[in-house]
Order: sequence, then C-alpha cells, then structure tokens
Amino acid sequence: MFVKDKKTYWHRLVGETLKVLLEPVGIEVRMEVPVVSAPPIADLILIQRKEVGEQGWTQEQRLRLADGLCDLDADQILVELKITESLNEDALMQFSVYDHLYLKSSQLKRHQLRGVIISSITSQKDFLSKYSFKPIGPVGVYECKPTWGGVVRLIFLNELADESRNAPLKCFASRQDEQKKAFATIKYAGLFNLSVAFGQMIVGLWRLKMKGALNSPDMEGITPEYVAQLGKEWFESMVDATPEEELFSLPKFEHRLVQEHRDGHQEGERDGEAKILMRQLQRRFGIVPEWVREKVAKAELSFLENWSLRIFDAQSLDDIFFDKV
Repeated sequence: MFVKDKKTYWHRLVGETLKVLLEPVGIEVRMEVPVVSAPPIADLILIQRKEVGEQGWTQEQRLRLADGLCDLDADQILVELKITESLNEDALMQFSVYDHLYLKSSQLKRHQLRGVIISSITSQKDFLSKYSFKPIGPVGVYECKPTWGGVVRLIFLNELADESRNAPLKCFASRQDEQKKAFATIKYAGLFNLSVAFGQMIVGLWRLKMKGALNSPDMEGITPEYVAQLGKEWFESMVDATPEEELFSLPKFEHRLVQEHRDGHQEGERDGEAKILMRQLQRRFGIVPEWVREKVAKAELSFLENWSLRIFDAQSLDDIFFDKV
C-alpha cells in the first residue's frame, strides 16, 4: 500500500501522466531537469524526441501533444508548471533564467529549445496585457517577448479546447467543470486504449477528482505512484464485482488490464499465461475438457496469447482452438 508524502510535487504527477502518454510514440519525458551542471534542480518537465533527426516530430507524436506544444518544431520543450499558484512577474523572470541556463548547460542552439509555462489557473487580462501576451492561434495559447529577452509561451489549461489531444493535460485544470469535460473526452475518445499505464493514471486521477478539485488543499501529498495504485485498486475491485457476462463484454483496454493484473501473480511467462487462460475458460465455459487441458499444457506462449484474445468473442471451445499444435 502506498503512503502519501506531505507535499504534492505537481511536476512529477503531470510529468508521469505525460510520460505514459507520450513515451510509447518515441517522446521522452523527464522530470526535475537539471538546468545547470550542478544543483539546484528545478520543478520542470522536459519533453523531447527519443530519436533526434532531420525528420522532426512525427504526425503520431504531434497527435498526442496538446495545443501549444504540438506545433513546436524545437527538438526539446522545457515546461514549467503552475498548478496551485497564479502566474506573476517573478515566475516569468525565473522561468526565463531556467530556460537560459538549460540552453547553455545542454549546449543547444536557440532553435532547438522552446520554453513553455503551463498554468492551471487562468491569469487576469490586465496581467496578460501588462506583459504583452498575445493569443497565437489555438484557444488558450499565448506568447510574449519579455523585456529581458527571449520568447515565453503560455498555456492556460482552463481555456484549451475540449479535444482528445488536450484532455490529459486538462485533467489538471483549476476549474472542476473543465476537469470533468477532460475525463469525459478521454473516455469517449477511447484514450484508455493507449496503454495500461496511461489508463491506470487517468483512473487514479478520476478517483481523486471525485473527492474534490485536483489542485485543492486536500490533494496534498499526492505522488504518481499513489495515483497509479488508486487506478489499479479501482480496476481490481471492479473486476471482482463484475458479473461474468459483463466482464467478457468489457473494452479491449480492460481486457488487457485483466491480463496484466493476473500476470503479476504468476511465476514464469508461459506458465502464467497458461494458468490465466485456464481460468478464463473455466469462467466462460464451465468444466474444461481434458483435450483442452492437454493443448494448453503443451502450447507455446504465442498460441496461449492468441487463444486468450479469442476467448472474448468465441461462442464455443472450437472457436478458440481451431488451429492445431
């Protein structure tokens, strides 16, 4: 059982959500990025392509990046998060320093790095006007050129459009109605299918959301591990309480969660897969004939995996075991 720390490190929580969303498509996400060769380490997130080349970001990668990030061509994106605090002049200046220090310590050229501030709380219009922030296209995305130099891009989570590419980040918006819409978008867009790790993070965040706003004082001490565990525990309890006929009609993502959950309690990949399959067969068809037991006992891992996938659509044992081994 995970025990909550005393402080919520929001860059870790948002960073882990982005990590399980983006890394499967070749985007590396790092937290607590060192901006100089020696400490301190800032509360930053670094988003970069794992394979840097002339081709730039792929279409698949851009589809998983939110508005304000997906149009950038830089190899690396340095992000500072403002989850529970409003943006102010000190924060702008501090981020510009981080951006400059990281640029120098990493020996990057200016076009290779872009700095972005993501804010859960929407700033007042007079603040945006004072520092010459201008909308640049997508709703909720602004840019300014501070007097001390450089370019700062600003993304307000409350304002981002209700689209699937924005939903993972909008889960951290300050307004509960925006959080609610983000979770609904994730559900109806089928984003749970992206990966088990991403699904568990989102389910965990949703469970926290049901207790109140994600960025409220009650959310102190939340870690990525704690959130993922919440999601895993919810799914396990859901499986135990779901009738057989409903369990076998669950979406493919949840089938994979069943698989992963049960795999974790078995020793040996092939033996574990065989035990899982036998349990599935018994639950679906009742008593399993001896010929089926023998086939499962002798089968290679690839066959076991294929049979496990077929079981959810099969009407009979023959539908599952039509190939011979």
